[in-house]
Amino acid sequence: MNVGIDGVHPVQPLPCGDFICWVSAVDGAGFSEEINRNKENLEWLALHSVRHQQVVAEIAARDTLVPARFGTVFSGESALLKNVEGRKSALNKVFQRIAGADEWGVKIFAEQAAPAEAPPEVRSGKEYLQHKAARMTRRPEHDDSGVREFAAELEKIALDSAPSGKISGVQPNLLWQATFLVPRARRKQWDAALKGFVKKWSSSRRIEINGPWPPYSFVSDAE
Repeated sequence: MNVGIDGVHPVQPLPCGDFICWVSAVDGAGFSEEINRNKENLEWLALHSVRHQQVVAEIAARDTLVPARFGTVFSGESALLKNVEGRKSALNKVFQRIAGADEWGVKIFAEQAAPAEAPPEVRSGKEYLQHKAARMTRRPEHDDSGVREFAAELEKIALDSAPSGKISGVQPNLLWQATFLVPRARRKQWDAALKGFVKKWSSSRRIEINGPWPPYSFVSDAE
């Protein structure tokens, strides 16, 4: 098992009533008491969040796991045991829902090239950035019925789905995105459905898939 979030203490199993909690000790003064400030440090956040994700992925590959929110800290074992006992019913329901399933992210991008635009006459760096921002936030036109058909086909296979955030101009030509909880036993159906739409949309849209992941998006009701 990897070391924990601080890169020093090991991750260890701790019996918590009907469950097993995977925990790692942290320094109270140097880590837990300053965690909110540290989260504003991008270098610290990148390093520690990757460690957290690596541990979660390693455990999830072997057993059903309800991932804890990054940066969750308890004052001691008794506080953790009390917290878990208080969420026993909710945890059992989540475990039943996610057993044998993985999380997959799906995005649809428009492939059509936008008509070329004559470069604007800009008189300052500010005007240039404003024009660039306007182009980034412009959404491509798309056939909603096609996207709905795609989403409905995936939802037939998945156990659950969730939106993956608001569509914005950060990723040009992004039409739609969602997250799905897919049983491993239906992986062949899932792959076949995606391949069917990849072929159907070969010249008009691009499908981007990421996963499998631990079911981060489907355990919030157990927090």
